[in-house]
Amino acid sequence: MKYLPAILMIIPAAAVAATDRLTTINDLLYKWINGLAGQSWVFDNLIILPVENNLVKAVLVGACFLMVWVGGKDEAETARRRKILLITLLSLVFVIATTKTLSKTVFLPRPYIQSQETFHLEGDQLVESPRLTWNVPQDEKSQKRFQALQRGEIIQNDLGSFPSDHAGLYMTLAVGILLACRSIGLVALAWTLFVTLGSRIITGQHSPLDIAVGSIIGVGILLIAQFVVGRWGKRLIDPVVNWTLKHSALSSAIIFVCIFEATNTLENIRPLLKVGKNIGKYLIGG
Repeated sequence: MKYLPAILMIIPAAAVAATDRLTTINDLLYKWINGLAGQSWVFDNLIILPVENNLVKAVLVGACFLMVWVGGKDEAETARRRKILLITLLSLVFVIATTKTLSKTVFLPRPYIQSQETFHLEGDQLVESPRLTWNVPQDEKSQKRFQALQRGEIIQNDLGSFPSDHAGLYMTLAVGILLACRSIGLVALAWTLFVTLGSRIITGQHSPLDIAVGSIIGVGILLIAQFVVGRWGKRLIDPVVNWTLKHSALSSAIIFVCIFEATNTLENIRPLLKVGKNIGKYLIGG
């Protein structure tokens, strides 16, 4: 016990050293990947598409999901796949809740915001924060964003980039597809890593650390859900799977709606829920 005070003093120092090293690695990786931007007008206009265009970002992953949903060789294989995919969709709710909560708790602006002159408090002093480099892509959207930053225009969503919602959601989907069908899942995973998420680092939307932590959260929650539901939730999930087999056309249509919303990071359902909540309050109050 006499060594306990010394150990307690070492742990914070070790944690600080590990954090500094991780930050250094993250910054170096970001600088290298973002360095791909600003070199070619054609490349920049292609790489911005998965960031700004929902069709490019989501269509392949959504298509892979639906292929696995309907593509079992027999009823037993189809049931196995659908069970995994249904648990994957359920996991998305917890993944988004976790990443959204953390991003509102941890103040970490997007890399392109950190390329500007910013300040933070150290004790009671206001000091300038270290700047990240930002190779500005040559596409129109990025150029307009750069000009807005030069004027000091920053939107609220740019101030909470850690962890990445897209990384958590798309890695959950891709790994869920992979668990259900390896060949199609590898396609979804490759697209997610190199296109959907890679484009966000290249354009300065996220750092590698944002992406890595979001991915770990997504895959972690997915694996826990697969284990828990697979072991103790069979009475709940199996009847749903059986219902989808008996009503294949209707269930596939419902799954299309679910995967459409999931690949849009559940952005559309929240306004609808808010409207429903307000209407309910109005009716009850009336």
